[in-house]
Amino acid sequence: MISDWWYGLSMRLKLSLLIQVGLLVVLVLTQRWLMASFEAKILQSAQIRAEETADGIINGMNMMMLTGQISDPANRTLFIDKMSQSRGIRELRIIRSELVDRQFGPGLPDEQPQDAIDHRVLETGKPYFERRDAATQTLRAVFPFIASHDYKGTDCLACHHVPEGTVNGAASIVLDLTEEFSLIRAINVWLWIGQVLLQIVLFFMIDLVIRSFTDPLDKLHQVMSAMQRDGDLSRRVDIRSRDEIGKMADAFNALADSLQKSVEQVRQGQEQLRLAAEVFVNSAEAIVITDANNDIVQVNRAFTQITGYSAEEVIGRNPRILKSGEQGPEFYKEMWDTLLSTGAWQGEVMDRRKSGEIYPKWLSIAVVKNERGEITNYIALFADITERRASFERIQHLAHFDALTNLPNRTLLNQHIEQALLTAKRNRNRMALLFLDLDGFKGVNDKLGHHAGDMLLREVSNRLKHSIRETDMVSRLGGDEFVVVMSAIHQAEDAARVAQKIIDALSRAFEIEGYTVNVGTSIGISVYPDDAEDGDTLKRYADAAMYEVKLSGKNHYRFHGRPA
Repeated sequence: MISDWWYGLSMRLKLSLLIQVGLLVVLVLTQRWLMASFEAKILQSAQIRAEETADGIINGMNMMMLTGQISDPANRTLFIDKMSQSRGIRELRIIRSELVDRQFGPGLPDEQPQDAIDHRVLETGKPYFERRDAATQTLRAVFPFIASHDYKGTDCLACHHVPEGTVNGAASIVLDLTEEFSLIRAINVWLWIGQVLLQIVLFFMIDLVIRSFTDPLDKLHQVMSAMQRDGDLSRRVDIRSRDEIGKMADAFNALADSLQKSVEQVRQGQEQLRLAAEVFVNSAEAIVITDANNDIVQVNRAFTQITGYSAEEVIGRNPRILKSGEQGPEFYKEMWDTLLSTGAWQGEVMDRRKSGEIYPKWLSIAVVKNERGEITNYIALFADITERRASFERIQHLAHFDALTNLPNRTLLNQHIEQALLTAKRNRNRMALLFLDLDGFKGVNDKLGHHAGDMLLREVSNRLKHSIRETDMVSRLGGDEFVVVMSAIHQAEDAARVAQKIIDALSRAFEIEGYTVNVGTSIGISVYPDDAEDGDTLKRYADAAMYEVKLSGKNHYRFHGRPA
């Protein structure tokens, strides 16, 4: 029976059949509507074309009337024959009204009304349209000519002595629509072909859409069957839709999760313990675990490698055995206050190895609490940062000191100048800058080479350091240029004395790789606040004064703005 056949079909096939039949009905009705619309458009276009032909006829008749040719029937017949030869015109006639016959005499037989339609149009003055021959696809249109002072640009009443609004005649036109309707039939055939193709395409597209609903159900059925078969509770349904089917799948997965929860919890606990053990043992950082009393309960391998203590030597003891004594009680009080208030602390600490060596380490401590909020353990992680600190210090040194002479470089010089200026301003003292440039250094480089020149610069640096006060600073700017910063001087002559001392020290001969080398120095001096109140201006003034010394004979000093 049909009902048994229907119930035996799958949901996918049922939906596909129902949708396909519905689409077929819609497509057939749509095609019928399109064909009716095309036919209506053709008839409408034909009516317009017939009206334009009627306009052409009345315009031609008006011209013939103006030229006097209309009175000759042969002329009228010739004109109608010419108009009839236009494309798509099967039949064309001019119909004269009875009033025109009275005024101008009876016309040709073809110009008289032929049927009831002609008479009706002459009586009513309304155009008439008729699909006269459905087999041959023709349209007959009859258009009246209404007497008016302005009938489409022509004053009809100038020649026709009739009341305005009188129907003077009409044009009967039969248009051949065979070509147009042939095109419609061809379009109809292609639409049928397109409909068949579209129906085939839609079949597969609809099938894809239906499968998006039925496939999730199939997945759910397959997973349920597999779980029933092998008892594997880890199976889940992968359905991403959020519709009712997706919600059903989510409910199924949640049920499976709850069934598997206890087993998964055990497995996860075991895995976490294994991973924690791996991290604890293999961590590059030392790990120390203490109890609530801060007694050590466990340490890892890195702890032994860093401190030198074995696990047996420290378990049960307090971590204070690692103290170096370089941090006071205040440091540890602040550490414990932060740890107990925030639950964590980190910072740099100096500790002692088993060997007695003191080393820096970066220490992080965290508090562990139970579900009641009670402290159960402390976990400390630390790393030996000896090399890191040494590297940092080396980098800092290179950033602020000249690599050749180990004197402060330009960066540190500028910082020192600013600090000296602040101190001088605060104490109402003077400070001085001495800008030095060696005399004859280029000759040493050219004669003995750059290596000897570097040795000479180092010796010059040593003599400069011994020529200044402990509170002063000497810096190498680069090449053979140096700057001395004299802070807290009482008078400018203090700088002059130091300058002369430097000149004397550098005037003594240098022994460089078996050679006796003699150089001198030219010194420019600027004084705060006499010359300027900012470091850049003071350096510029001292440099300018030094160049004046160079130009005036070298190997002496000069103050900015003072005569030699």
